[in-house]
Amino acid sequence: MTPFALETARLTLDQLTDAGVDDVARYCAEPVFERFMVTPWPYTRNDAVGFIEGYAPKGWTTDREWTWAIRERGESALLGVVSVRLEGGMVGYWLGSPYRGRGILPEALEAVIDTTFARTDVDRMRWECTVGNVASMRVAQKCGFRFTGEQTGRIPNRDGSPIQCWTGEMLRTDDRTPKEGWPAV
Repeated sequence: MTPFALETARLTLDQLTDAGVDDVARYCAEPVFERFMVTPWPYTRNDAVGFIEGYAPKGWTTDREWTWAIRERGESALLGVVSVRLEGGMVGYWLGSPYRGRGILPEALEAVIDTTFARTDVDRMRWECTVGNVASMRVAQKCGFRFTGEQTGRIPNRDGSPIQCWTGEMLRTDDRTPKEGWPAV
């Protein structure tokens, strides 16, 4: 698949570039990543280079995972990343700490969901996060995912051990209104 950009009212989702290496390295070294993400820890600049020059482009080339940089429209600063693994419709996302709490991730994720449903035969989007990652849960809830429970995650921890995750899903035919039944935290 040839990478393509997406635009929303406030955001541009486009390709990661080498100009974002230092931002990715800095954001992914924030303590929240150690607790809630399966990225390498401690996260280094070399990890960021590998992600930007290897992992993300390979996902596009193989048409397995579409990964976008999140930027404000008309700006070059990297705010975070959003992606979808096409086999299984699994979404993932993160923002650097200066940009959290501004409604950026729900806006970006909605664009990715809409695009995935429009351009592929994926009929079910899936989401999971480490139990306790309330910020990730709130994004999924705002986008209309249905909470499906707490279970062992599909992706193991960085040491290979299982992770207890909150999980959710959304069908192509679902409306996007927030659903009942999410953990009260």
